[in-house]
Amino acid sequence: MKGRYAYILKERVGLAELSAIGVGGEIELFIEPGNLDEVRKIFCLRMDAGFPLYIIGGGTNVVFSDGKLEGVALSARRLCETRWDKEFLIAGAGVSMSLIVSEAAKRCLTGAEFAYGIPGSLGGALSGNAGALGRGAVDIIEEMTTIERDGSVRKWHRGEFSGSYRSLSLSMSDRLIVECKIKFQNAQREDIERETEVFRKARAGQPKGFRSAGCTFKNPPGDSAGRLLDVCGCKGLRVGGAVVSDVHANFIINSGAATGKDIVQLVGLCRDIVFQKTGIRLENEIKLLGF
Repeated sequence: MKGRYAYILKERVGLAELSAIGVGGEIELFIEPGNLDEVRKIFCLRMDAGFPLYIIGGGTNVVFSDGKLEGVALSARRLCETRWDKEFLIAGAGVSMSLIVSEAAKRCLTGAEFAYGIPGSLGGALSGNAGALGRGAVDIIEEMTTIERDGSVRKWHRGEFSGSYRSLSLSMSDRLIVECKIKFQNAQREDIERETEVFRKARAGQPKGFRSAGCTFKNPPGDSAGRLLDVCGCKGLRVGGAVVSDVHANFIINSGAATGKDIVQLVGLCRDIVFQKTGIRLENEIKLLGF
């Protein structure tokens, strides 16, 4: 994974532009490494200097605090090289999930259909094992390459990592997935299209055209967070510019002037209402950074 570009480094970057929901204050330093060696150098510097490091993928499931955030935000979106080796795709952490789905389908390869409609990047999808209908991103990974806390490079093979609902065994705030080897199987085009349609329908009820961080809460065992929020009357609840979608209650949208504080307060309000009415305490799926 050589990379063709040098890193991008900026000071005092607005966090709202780094997140899909569009809220947040300012980060001291923002860096986009272009290859594995540049990532290693950043991690080694962090070991020496001890500064806070926030790793960002596509920014689709994060909410940043409103004030000034000390430390460095590292975006993996320029780690986006891809190459094919027969039925294997080697992809950088910054490669979009939509690209993986479409490229596999073009080659009549099956396995990625579950990722249809998942926003963001491969690295972010893996860190939370994003998926649907019992399928997750970890299921198709043959190998992972990571940068460890001390800047060392580690390759993990299938059997050395595992995934469960919205969880990856390797997920750590001080480890970065930089590249993956994805395994597919040959299939007929019509079978791939049929399978893709199943997942398209599964996501058809999600709100479109709004700034959102995706699903707010994880589904509790045997139930749906969206259903619980709906029956508990959370649709349409508002705190400042943050609103619970009236299309799907597990989505909080930015109506245009939301702050990080608005979203956190609305998340807490929804959790409390569901707990008071059902005894079920919902667990966050979105990540709250800097609060």
